[in-house]
Amino acid sequence: MDGLKGFIVAAVAGQILGGSFWIQSAALCGALIGHNYPCWLRFRGGRGLAPAAGGMFAMGISYTIIWCATWVVAFETVNDILKANIAAIILAPIILLIIPSGWIDAVMVRYISATDYRVFTFILSGILLLSHWHPLNEILQHKYFVT
Repeated sequence: MDGLKGFIVAAVAGQILGGSFWIQSAALCGALIGHNYPCWLRFRGGRGLAPAAGGMFAMGISYTIIWCATWVVAFETVNDILKANIAAIILAPIILLIIPSGWIDAVMVRYISATDYRVFTFILSGILLLSHWHPLNEILQHKYFVT
């Protein structure tokens, strides 16, 4: 359901509000912030991964494909979901920056410049990383151990 939430927001923003990639991106960012920090839950919501993936399916799935592949490798390496999430969030936009633009264009739902897409993936990862701030902070302070 969370993935559908992100997909619907990005798809509707793309169809009704003019179809601009940056309008879709802003709508998805708004959905993520609303999902991660709902006022009725005292600003404690989800981590935003499912709505982000759903929203990216409405725009272009390169980020989701790379995020999932990176997550699998990280999880098999560290055997910890939160650490794998954080690793995939950090590495996905970096990998997108390195791969050829043609690979990104091959899985776009509609035309979006690879440069704009890459810039947005850094913004998206920043929002997702904020929702993982507490476990990231514990990892950086060496307080987070797998039991």
